Amino acid sequence: MMTVLHVIFGTVALIAAPAALFVRKGGRWHSRWGTAFMGAMAVVLFSAGFLWQAKGHLFLVPLGAVSAYLIYSGYRSVIRKRRRVPDPIQDRIDLMVAGAAVLAGLSAAYLGGIAATPLLVSIKPALIGIGAIAIAFAMNDALGFASPRTRLGWMLSHFSGMIAAYVSAVTAFVVINAHDVPMMLRWIVPSALGATTIAGFTLRYLVPALRAPRVARGASCAESSWRTVAPATPPPGPVRLG
Repeated sequence: MMTVLHVIFGTVALIAAPAALFVRKGGRWHSRWGTAFMGAMAVVLFSAGFLWQAKGHLFLVPLGAVSAYLIYSGYRSVIRKRRRVPDPIQDRIDLMVAGAAVLAGLSAAYLGGIAATPLLVSIKPALIGIGAIAIAFAMNDALGFASPRTRLGWMLSHFSGMIAAYVSAVTAFVVINAHDVPMMLRWIVPSALGATTIAGFTLRYLVPALRAPRVARGASCAESSWRTVAPATPPPGPVRLG
């Protein structure tokens, strides 16, 4: 039963995330596809707990925790972008969850560092890398809690978290099913594509925002220059002849 749930909702997650990515951001369908992705991933992670326990792969526990945090981080970024007043209780909860993500990242990196079995040795760099990613996301979120970001900052944090969570789902699918592909490539290729996508969306929205103040300053300077060369006295009246 858990295997069936895992496959069905994993397929939904793999479809919903790209759909949310390519529709208008902030629109109705973006919200619907994003909600479908989060709900599907929740079922995937829940069912995966039973499957991992049966296989005895301890390293999948911190990896699942990292995936859960990435989804949580992406969701909370939207809430914080819309929030108008401080909420100390929510801030404490977010900090506690970020702290748990740091522990999950350290656990994944530790398991990679002490890898002894052939399976763990084959994915040792991936475990350390995923652990570092979890710690980086959690620390970045914690800094955002301490010094509130702009709406653009939270939007970019939302994109990064959700895309990273989708990468984790794709990676799990590839690792399990792409038997003819070398193990390290199964881990590295989805992460590289995900990092490229995050960088592309960040530049798409960040560059115009950085250029906007310069354009405003340029317009202000042009207006000031026009005022400087404008005539200070009215032109002479018509000349009378005779």
